[in-house]
Formats: sequence, structure tokens, C-alpha cells
Amino acid sequence: MYDFLYTDLKEGEAEFPVLEPFRDYVVAIPPEDSFSRYLFISKSAVAREAARAKGMGVLEWEGLLEAQQIEALLATCDPVLSNKHTLFLFDMGNVVVNNISMLGKISRLLGIEKQALIADYLHYDFPLMEGVVSEEQYWQHITHVFGIPVRGNPFADVFKPVFNDPVVSLIQSLRSEGKRVVCASNTILSHWEILEDMGALALFDKAYASHEMGLSKPSLQFYTSILEAEGVSAEQALFIDDRKDNIQSSRSLGIASLLYADLPSGTKDERLSRVFRGYLPRP
Repeated sequence: MYDFLYTDLKEGEAEFPVLEPFRDYVVAIPPEDSFSRYLFISKSAVAREAARAKGMGVLEWEGLLEAQQIEALLATCDPVLSNKHTLFLFDMGNVVVNNISMLGKISRLLGIEKQALIADYLHYDFPLMEGVVSEEQYWQHITHVFGIPVRGNPFADVFKPVFNDPVVSLIQSLRSEGKRVVCASNTILSHWEILEDMGALALFDKAYASHEMGLSKPSLQFYTSILEAEGVSAEQALFIDDRKDNIQSSRSLGIASLLYADLPSGTKDERLSRVFRGYLPRP
């Protein structure tokens, strides 16, 4: 996903009005030393090729240029809350709760070099979250690969989440106004049980967990299965998540989505308050 737009479209061209909702994210000339990512929009094949050579992303489209095509790729573009939004989906980790990092703690607990553990875990991340591999099976695998006996369940032992007050307040405010609010989380069984015990799941009208669904973000089926269960269309939903890949996939379905992260356009809580005016005070 991209942080800013760069374009050679000019006022008066048929495609130019499509850029209006994104005017705050359009830059005149991308700076050479920027770490931000730029999406170039142009009708010229020559100009697009030159932009690629400079490391920019290029939007390709056929027919009419549509705002949804841009929004799906623009991380910094915040959704516009409207009356059509009747279902609100919240990710759990790094959104509703913080202090969820675990691999560094597990590496210290077991005496395994951190990068080696991470490299191994990445092969099992999605199978664990989708319930294909159990946590017990994973620790048996770790014992086999690293020759280290594992006692108990380190996933549970090191998981010490704490509530993120601004988001908890927003959820409570939305529900007090009669809005339908659900959790849409990639997780594993032991973490889900800890979250339930601390009252995190009780914040929601319903909580959808990847390990129970057999589906995980960013797959499109994760979102469509929740929409179907809730009986709403993508246009009626608004989703909050801290990962760009999850936001990109949800936006590709037409779900209004907020990347809950600190960006050049504001901190995550500043942007949360801007989107949900009337539900949260500005920080």
C-alpha cells in the first residue's frame, strides 16, 4: 500500500475529479530522500514506466478511473463515516489490546535465538491461526527442530495483553448508540481464552476468531464470511485494523477501512478521532 499520490493528471481532464477525495494526499514532486511510498497516476505509458524506474507504484486501470481503485491502495486515506455504516469490525491485537508481542519473550524463555525462532514460526503462523496446526503440535515441532524440551504452553505464558483505552471507549460509545460492533481477529486458541477471561470479547456483540472460522486475514473469504453471517453488504461495514495488508484486502471488497497506525497525516488516535467525530473527543 502507498502513503501518498503523485499524478500528472490536470484539471479539466475527465479523470481529475476522481482525485478530489484524496487532495490532502497528493504531492507535487516526491522528495528524493523520502521513506514514504508513492502511487503514480497517469494516462501516459511513458510516464508510468519512468515512475516505475524511480521505485514508485503505478496505478493501472481500464475504462473509467474510480475512487475505490485508489482508496484500496492508499494507506493514509481515512474512511468517511456515514449513516450507511451499520456494522463495525475491529481487529483485536494492537487495536483493542496492546502488549501482544510474544516471539522475543518466547525466544528468551526457551533460549532459542530470536531470528531463528521467527524464521521457523513464519512457516506456522497462518496454520496456527486457522486451527490447522494445534499449539501442542507446534511445541512438539520446536522440540524436534531445536532439541529443546518445551513445558506448558509458552504462547499462553508470555501473552499479557492490556486494554487500549481509546479504542475500548469507541466500541462502548458505538454500542451505546445502538451500533452493531464485532471483533474480527487473527488469533490462536490460548490467546482467545486469555482475551475472554480479561473481558475483551464481552466488549462486542459478537467475536469472530480465525482459529474458529478456519480462515484468516488478509484472505477475502475471512471478510465475506463475516459479512454473510451478519447479513450486511460490504458498503455497510467499516473495519479498523493495524496491518496494511489486511486493510488492502478489505478495501478491495468495498469495505470502508481505517489503518490504525501512526502516519504522516496524524497519529493513530488522532485519525481515529477524526473519523469518529461525535463518538470520541479529539486527543
